[in-house]
This record gives sequence, structure tokens and C-alpha cells, in this order.
Amino acid sequence: MDDYNKLKKSFQHTQILSVIIIGVVIFGFSLEYLEDKKIMFSIEKSTESKSLRTQYTVQNLKGDSVETFYAWNPMDNVKIHIVDEESYPKETINAIKKAILSTETIEIDNSLVFKGEKGTYSNYWIGWKGAIEHLRERNNVTEPYEINFVEKKDADIFIFLSNLQSGDGLSGVTNSIVNDEEKTILRTFVTIYEVDTLSDEDMEIIIRHEFGHVAGLAHATAQEDLMYPIIQTHAPYISECDIDALEHLYTDGKTSQVICES
Repeated sequence: MDDYNKLKKSFQHTQILSVIIIGVVIFGFSLEYLEDKKIMFSIEKSTESKSLRTQYTVQNLKGDSVETFYAWNPMDNVKIHIVDEESYPKETINAIKKAILSTETIEIDNSLVFKGEKGTYSNYWIGWKGAIEHLRERNNVTEPYEINFVEKKDADIFIFLSNLQSGDGLSGVTNSIVNDEEKTILRTFVTIYEVDTLSDEDMEIIIRHEFGHVAGLAHATAQEDLMYPIIQTHAPYISECDIDALEHLYTDGKTSQVICES
């Protein structure tokens, strides 16, 4: 009888121990399950708040190009009119004028634009006036040349500012009236969209890009260039490549593709 009771107690202890072990295992799995759910919830919340997009690029140090189209006839005074200028903040107007009238330059590390080793630098122009003056000096052009913002309606270049969205999702559009026989630009209209959502820096960059079109440049093939169709560069300024393209256009007077080398 004693042996029976001992065996019975031993069996009960074994059952209790088994229950404890099973409970511990279940508890462990529960904690792991809850942790997995927590991670999944965190990922789901993250993907709800922003779109995750990836991209890869292959950069070639040589062979980048800028397309050109028509050129302006030589002028000693370029006149620009900002339509309804008084309706927009002074800071916005100043950003537009800076992108066109600045003569300042900036040095940028070539490694940021895939054009050389870190610690080597290239010169860029902040405004088109400075870039054009550099080009004129390089070609020994001494005739007077001015870019002026005017109130009159007889300007050569009109800039329209709009708070509306572009139907094509564009930030800016340049339309030029040309003389096809002579391959020259007669008048140009620039429209900037969603102005009320743009920072002053954004405005500068967009105007700088669109004014490249005003001058006769089309688009570049290099993603790091200001004239690439989608502005995504670390150097949203006027490059030597852009200036070389203008020089080729205004020297030869032909539509062409200018190959740039770093």
C-alpha cells in the first residue's frame, strides 16, 4: 500500500511538473508571438505614414550631355517681367531675381555629384547673369550686356506665378515662341506652379532650371546636372557643362547635343 501511495504521489508530481513545463513553453511562445505582432504593427504604421521607394543609379564619369535648341539673337538688354509681382511675398520675388541676377559662384566637392574624388572641387554659378558674364569673358565679348526686371508689358521674358497645380504634375514650364526659319527665340513665357508651397530655396532652383530653357538649353542626361528633367542633384547650380552647351549653341547657332567630360 505504501508503495502504491508513493507511486501515486510520484505520478502527481510528474503531472504537476509537466503542466509547469508546458505552461512555461506556452508563455514563451506567447511572448514571442506578441513581440512579432508588435514589430509587424510598427512596420505597418511606418508604411502607412510614408511611401517606401528605392532606386539605384549607375554613374558614368564621362559622356554626359546637354541638349540645346534655339538661341536668342544678340541683345544688349534682356527685359524680364514678373506678372502680378505685387501679389507675392517679397522673399519669393527676391529668390527669383537671385537665381537670374546673382554673379556669385560656389565650389562643390566632386564626389557629391559623382564627378571625381572626395576633396576635389568644381566651380558652379548661382545665377545666370554670372554664368553668362563668365561665358562672355571666355570669348572676349566686350559689348555692354544687361538683364533687367521691368514693369512694362513689352518684355522679352514673362514669368507667371501660380498657386495651382500643373495638370502634368510639373513644378515649372517654359514655352518659347521661335522663328523656325532663323532658328531663333523671339519671346519666352515661364510658369511656376504651386508657388504657395515652395520654399525660397525651391523657387531659386526651379527658376534656375527654367531659365536654362529660356537661354536655349533643353535637358541633360546626367542626373546630377541642374538641367536634368527631374531636379534631384546635390548641386542645383549652373555647371561648366551648362556653360559649354550655351557656348556651343551661340557659337554655332545650331540645335545640337553637347558632350561634357568631368
